[in-house]
Amino acid sequence: MFTDFAPRDQASYGTYWEAMSEAGIADAVCATSYGRHRTNASLHLGFRDPDLAPGDTLAIQLAGLMLTERLMTFAAPPDADEIKLTDRERDSLAWVAEGKSDWEISKILGVAESTIRFHVDNGRKKLGAVNRAQAVARLAAARML
Repeated sequence: MFTDFAPRDQASYGTYWEAMSEAGIADAVCATSYGRHRTNASLHLGFRDPDLAPGDTLAIQLAGLMLTERLMTFAAPPDADEIKLTDRERDSLAWVAEGKSDWEISKILGVAESTIRFHVDNGRKKLGAVNRAQAVARLAAARML
């Protein structure tokens, strides 16, 4: 939420919040994706009512992340041959996309939890993602999920 990084009660953000108020925006959510070759895509969604439920805020942020990741494919489409995930890396990330914990995935795939962390982290690095959520978004954007 914008109020998390630009608090309304700080004078230095006064002009910023004045402009937002003129547009009828009480708060906003931002999702930004960073890609190869210094490309990025950013989506800002403003809301008149800032009282969103925490689950709604997360859903909006994840949907925004999926959209910005998709927009990144127009700027520099991923070459499927360029993304070389092992079957275990792809499967592990697919289970992450389903909301499973490392422990749950380890039980499903019959391997140690540390092995799952290894596969998820390797897949994340190969996808150029900074975290698990971005790795899942990039995997989905590349239509590999």
